[in-house]
Amino acid sequence: MITGTLTRNAANDTFTASVSTMSFDIPRLTVVLSPHKTAENHPDYQLVFRTPRGRQMRVGSMWTAVSEKSGNTYYSLALTDRSGRTWRMNAVRNEETPEGQWQIVPMAGGRTEPLALTGQVEILDDGNIAGFVGSYDFDMDFAAVENPHKNEETHPDWHIEARSPGGVLIRMGSIWKARSERTGTEYLSIAFMSPQGGLHRANGLSRAEDAPGTYEVVAYSNSDLSVVA
Repeated sequence: MITGTLTRNAANDTFTASVSTMSFDIPRLTVVLSPHKTAENHPDYQLVFRTPRGRQMRVGSMWTAVSEKSGNTYYSLALTDRSGRTWRMNAVRNEETPEGQWQIVPMAGGRTEPLALTGQVEILDDGNIAGFVGSYDFDMDFAAVENPHKNEETHPDWHIEARSPGGVLIRMGSIWKARSERTGTEYLSIAFMSPQGGLHRANGLSRAEDAPGTYEVVAYSNSDLSVVA
């Protein structure tokens, strides 16, 4: 649940970055070459933030990387927020990204964490989704828009979006249409990041008493959903 931009500055080998999550917005970071790189795994760049009195403070690192699949260059970042939590992210490009700019996205993969939660989603007349999800430490509304780039069965059917404290639109997860192998019951498979940065799985189940297109969000179960669907 991270979004932002990384922009190369034309005058020198530095960048300017902005990062937003559901917990915070950092509208401006300066990214400069690391003066301490003495080994291959050391960061290539430092992320620098200015304190309220204008002093420079290092808050993270950035590495240059190359995708094994596509051969494209991207950047891997680690950022420590105001609460001391470290966020990992990538800065990547696609055909629509302006020259000299990269889109900051969450680092792919990672282990999902079990979570007690509640929530509800509803498929709207336009095919998009509105809903909420909550747990001990958060309670948030979200929208999910149909994925315009779905061209494989494994691609999500919807992208979950929410707003950062500063109003920045953030992609925080995905939703897939799914079906119980045992009973044929349809349900929703949900993957999302909480405001604290944890990666979680959930299921959207339709109860007999619910209105059509309405699903109750429950904690993920890896057993056959015919038990609960």
